[in-house]
Amino acid sequence: MHLNRPVMTDFGTRQKIFSNSMAKKSFDVVVIGTGSAGFSAIEGALSLGASVCVIEKERFGGECPNFACVPSKAILKAAKAYRLMGHAREYGIDLGSRSYDFKRVMNYRQGVVEAITGGGEHGDRYIKILDEMKGVERVIGEATFVDAHTVEVNGEDVYGKTIIIATGTVDFIPPIPGLDEITFWGWKEAITAKRQPKSMAIIGGGPVGCEIATFYASFGTRVLLLQANPVVLHREDAEISQIAESVLQHLGVEVITDAKITEIVNARGGVTGLNVESGGVAQMHAVETVVVATGKRPNIDGLHLDESGVLLDKRGALTTTKDQRTNVKHIFAAGDVDGGMQFTHTAHHEGWIAGYNAALLAKRKRTAPRKRDMRVVPRATFIDPEVASVGVTEAEARAKHKKLLIGRYLVGSLGRSVTDNSRVGMIKLIAHPTTRKILGAHMIGQRAGEVIHEAALAMYLGAKIDKLAEMIHAFPTYSEGLKAAAASAKIE
Repeated sequence: MHLNRPVMTDFGTRQKIFSNSMAKKSFDVVVIGTGSAGFSAIEGALSLGASVCVIEKERFGGECPNFACVPSKAILKAAKAYRLMGHAREYGIDLGSRSYDFKRVMNYRQGVVEAITGGGEHGDRYIKILDEMKGVERVIGEATFVDAHTVEVNGEDVYGKTIIIATGTVDFIPPIPGLDEITFWGWKEAITAKRQPKSMAIIGGGPVGCEIATFYASFGTRVLLLQANPVVLHREDAEISQIAESVLQHLGVEVITDAKITEIVNARGGVTGLNVESGGVAQMHAVETVVVATGKRPNIDGLHLDESGVLLDKRGALTTTKDQRTNVKHIFAAGDVDGGMQFTHTAHHEGWIAGYNAALLAKRKRTAPRKRDMRVVPRATFIDPEVASVGVTEAEARAKHKKLLIGRYLVGSLGRSVTDNSRVGMIKLIAHPTTRKILGAHMIGQRAGEVIHEAALAMYLGAKIDKLAEMIHAFPTYSEGLKAAAASAKIE
């Protein structure tokens, strides 16, 4: 496959003419993938004056702006507006009948995506940004490793002193009997659908599954949410997860936890049957569409990593040190592909560190490498109301401490909650029983994704829970709930 390749003796001895008419001998840093990690890696490498080649096989910007975070939040905003219309009379407003056009909702989503990406086949805005970066060459195509320093793209070789793998993830498809015999949707198809199913079963009750359920249930689709764990959003604090499940059920979502799907049957007339066991009871559920939202796995299938010497862990993921280095000294990895936290914001963080450290090595600088810092990572799930958290859950904290300092506050008592007619939610703070420093913050309520950052900053600075209780908060705001929760803290 790789015969007639020119012999390499050092970094400056080979020269190739790429398909886009650029000629380069080699690059300090080669970045594979242009998602959050990839773009940040480019910026990190450029900060040290490195030459960079970036390779993308699909759309520049990666999943988040094109298919995931951005479009999903756009359709969730549309769904929230439609739900609010249904409550207009509670505010003294009579809208008459309400209606929606599913196609126009999806057009709104696409307009949001194009506003951020620039539209076009590969993302015109990102292409323009890259073209304006000095020292960066871009190549559209799929990269495969030839050896530890070389990747092949479009039949041409790209040589890097260092290489960064930032290829993200692909869907994990569970081995459910019969699943391969039906046409099902992944999360991407659910977000970009051209038609609205009358009924759907969503396999997976994590953040993605819950957000998809919120969207479709808001517009009247009968939604069955199947979660293998005892609660939805099982990585959240148990009290928050329980409220989240109640919120989904109030929206009309049928939630089945501890669900085991024993068989999927492709029935007649466009109907799919799912045999589900839960609590010792088996039941067949018939739906029009099945959505699989059971998590992701590293997107490495086409890379031929065996040629690079990079090793994988038992889960099939890349492993990296705190400086984002793989087991091969000059090959780095960042973002979802490295098996760590799968968030856009952590990918940005890891990508910049990978780019900076790769350039450091390529330029042979003796400066100490940067290291990732994942001590404080807030996250949010955009059901309605929002769920947000940072730090450890109560169960995780209990594993280390017999006693904890815990504060709770029901946000329905807040002035802002009353004025907004949004009374559901809770804020929960967990602190060390002796140092009184915050170990975790968990909340469900309006604007939770924004409010969580005050608690995150307090954790980052090592502040005691008492400081949150003492600080004056503006009235009426949802952030007042943090002050109230902190003030109520007691040993449990």
